[in-house]
Amino acid sequence: MKRLTKITFITFLLIGCIFNAEAQKFQWVKGGGAATSSDQHTDFMCTDPNGNVYALSTVGGDAPLIADTFHSSFYYGTNPIILITSYNCNGQMRWAKIIGSTGGRCTPFGIAADNLGHIYVTGQLIHNSGAQTLYIGNDTVITGSLFLTTSLLQFDTAGQFNWIRFVGPNTFAGAVALGSLADPLTIDNANNAHYFCYIQQSGIPIMTGVTSIYGVYDITYNTSGTMLSAVRLDLDSEWYLCNVVIDPATNKLYVCGDVNMGMGAGVDTLFAAAFDASRNRLWKYNTDSLSGSAISGITLDQTKHLHFTGSAETGSIPTFFCFNGDTVYNTHFPLYATSVIMTTDTNGHPLKIKSFDASTSVNGFSGITQLSNGKVAAVGTYAGIITDGTVTLSPSIGQDPFLEIVDSAGDLVALEHLSGDGFYDAGYSITSDKVGNVYIGGQVVDSIWAGIPPIPAFHSVGGATDFFVMKYGVDCSCTSMPIAAPYTDTGSHTIGFTYTGSTTGLDSVVWNFDDGSMDTGSTALHTYSVAGTYRPCVTIYTDCGSDMYCNNVVVLIPSLITSNGTTYSNLKVWPNPVCDELNISGINENTTYKILSLTGVTIQNGYLKPGTDILPLGKFTPGIYILELTGVSGVRNIVRMVKK
Repeated sequence: MKRLTKITFITFLLIGCIFNAEAQKFQWVKGGGAATSSDQHTDFMCTDPNGNVYALSTVGGDAPLIADTFHSSFYYGTNPIILITSYNCNGQMRWAKIIGSTGGRCTPFGIAADNLGHIYVTGQLIHNSGAQTLYIGNDTVITGSLFLTTSLLQFDTAGQFNWIRFVGPNTFAGAVALGSLADPLTIDNANNAHYFCYIQQSGIPIMTGVTSIYGVYDITYNTSGTMLSAVRLDLDSEWYLCNVVIDPATNKLYVCGDVNMGMGAGVDTLFAAAFDASRNRLWKYNTDSLSGSAISGITLDQTKHLHFTGSAETGSIPTFFCFNGDTVYNTHFPLYATSVIMTTDTNGHPLKIKSFDASTSVNGFSGITQLSNGKVAAVGTYAGIITDGTVTLSPSIGQDPFLEIVDSAGDLVALEHLSGDGFYDAGYSITSDKVGNVYIGGQVVDSIWAGIPPIPAFHSVGGATDFFVMKYGVDCSCTSMPIAAPYTDTGSHTIGFTYTGSTTGLDSVVWNFDDGSMDTGSTALHTYSVAGTYRPCVTIYTDCGSDMYCNNVVVLIPSLITSNGTTYSNLKVWPNPVCDELNISGINENTTYKILSLTGVTIQNGYLKPGTDILPLGKFTPGIYILELTGVSGVRNIVRMVKK
């Protein structure tokens, strides 16, 4: 019998890492804005593979604009503009870019980094008039009759502007149709940018062969700015997306969102949904929460669990949040709001919902980021008192941002208060780097600080509110980046794993074999009992953080032949794995056969003559099947086979 070997995919994924919780603390805070403007805040953030952080903020266009070492005296009028600021791990500003117009409001929608040195920004630009000028830093001035609003821009990680792409035609009708409300952005494992554009009118040409129907489109661009596809998601036409994530292994899409976006009154409808790689809808579940509720963020960890941030504001007694049959209540302050971290499987079935109850109606998460081993961090805003039942926080003045971190079991790792001395301080955005540093963004009225002892505060540059960016991490993570956790593996269904990274400062090595089993040590030996695709991961822990490395493998168990009686002594089944034809020899008597799926469904059946026979399997889809042979004497043989 031929011995089968496992197939190792060439694509590897280096993913985000966690920290030693005891070493985590607030490190620094930066900020800025126009000195005379209000409503300034950091809306979205991301990090690149080198640990630099990028903040996408709404700021005032009335000069002067001040942000750390960046100063601008150009006057854009009273309309808000977009500011991109980049900081290194130590909080030093690397560069800043303004995206603005003197004739219309500019609104940011998202920012993301790929693995090839590109930063993508989406937003709504210029829509008041056709005769306006668009400024993109000092790199580009776009003049002429511009109605285009919905856009995707690409920069390199040093801030150099590369290109801009507008969705739809440069007409007034196109501008009205594409006056988007909330357009998330994400990057897939091929480094393509996916821009989820909400189109408010039908009949707008998007690309060759695609004309809009009211709703949300997944519009995909490659790194050169070529539009690859525009696929409408199977959602009701008034449903918009708050946040999205793509599974890097399968290209499946998971989203969360809301309905109406202020277009109608009444009860809010919150939802989460999943789509396959072709964007066919797999499932969608709504919440039963009342008006004022939200599902604001989503992330996917390496254990294939989805994590959502949500909230339920005052509107029921007691206030509750319900998703797909699972409900949590504000048990501590029943009349007021509760924020939740919800974990589900990839089919949308709730595994855990953890609530953070407030003593006021101001309480809600606005963003979530993945760490590792199922840990996630979220940022929000609250007033009064907030508690999870074990840890309680109180704000200093008015409302303040807060940070929480929970582990894979939903247990609290950290609940931190960002202190401010203004009334309307808020936390809006969050991201993390691959060694576990967490970055938080939002708005500050006067000053903001955090930690014990506190880090030096950021003080307002003069606007009614300013934007801020704050780091929560470990002291030495900037000098130790990157912490690498590579490994090699050898063997068939029994696999030997060896950690091959540095041992400097190494505290421990933990293996997760993706079948419920774990081990520790620099080497490990594991036997898989069931064939299939696995993603074994190694996590290393050091004084300066940790890193996880995962590698997709397909385990093929060697052909298993079992019998309920005296087996055919010379039975052979080959080749296994099989491409087109399966040979069977050593049959002693007239025999019936069945080919079944692993779930027991009969795919094909028939008769075999004594001696040698051939089964054509060329039309079978690749996978693992069971061949059941039953002779006239009642002897039954079971063979596990693999179709390539």
